[in-house]
Amino acid sequence: MSKILYILVTICVLSWRQTMGDDFVECLISANRDNIDSELGYIDPISGSVLTIPEKLTEDLSSIQVQCKKTSQTFTNKIRLSLDDTGKDVIDAKNYITVTCGSGTLSPAILTAQTSWCSTGCPLLPTDPSTNWKVVYPFPLLSTLETAAPVLQNSELEVSVTCRTGSAPANGGSTAVTTKCTNSGYNPNLRELITCVPGCTDLPKTGNVSASPAASTTSGAAPYNIGDIVVLSCAQSGYKVSTTDQITCLSTQRWNDARIPLCVPAMTGSSAIRASALASVNVVFVLVMIMCSFGYQ
Repeated sequence: MSKILYILVTICVLSWRQTMGDDFVECLISANRDNIDSELGYIDPISGSVLTIPEKLTEDLSSIQVQCKKTSQTFTNKIRLSLDDTGKDVIDAKNYITVTCGSGTLSPAILTAQTSWCSTGCPLLPTDPSTNWKVVYPFPLLSTLETAAPVLQNSELEVSVTCRTGSAPANGGSTAVTTKCTNSGYNPNLRELITCVPGCTDLPKTGNVSASPAASTTSGAAPYNIGDIVVLSCAQSGYKVSTTDQITCLSTQRWNDARIPLCVPAMTGSSAIRASALASVNVVFVLVMIMCSFGYQ
């Protein structure tokens, strides 16, 4: 009776462990070991240092952030194309790939039967909503070769980084708008490139045009937020705004009137009458062409 009870208890415990996920299946890393050790490492989650890729992922270390050991390198186009959009975004922003062991299978499978992962160059710069960047590369910098990096190293050619339509430079944020792919990665690095946030830019005012309310100066914020209504006026007597005198920051993060407001003379009295009279006159222009006979000029 006691033996039967023991067996039943054991079966229940094993069943409980399986239900609770205690049946972890380790993942062997089967790619070429020498190549892994020369090209790749993983980021220690505590110290941040780069460690040697283990022989397998276990329950105690089931997920690792894999990166190229050399700061002058990034993952090749072949590796990049094997990832989903989220994986590509992580490479662009942080230059590593998160590899996870689940049910004995590595995902993504970049550490399985691979022989090469890295090449000299830089990843593409991130253009997802976390940055709001518009990035323009000089054509010679880009490569689509499977064995090459997406952006080739070049100490002369600059990559342009600006705020994409619908965003504005953040007050007090980073301001660099160009970078280069160098031997140590992007310089200036991503943290030093322009900080862009949703909102509308400051108004391109000229002359004596004043705006109410004035642009925000709060650190990290856009000059104007969606829904802000700004009234334009001219301080000088006898002048008016050349555009509409009230504009709105739309949900598209653009002003509803993109024209540059100017202060222009306000026509009143006889000036307005003269202008109206001139506008009512129909002027006909006749084009006359005069030519000389052959041999004369």
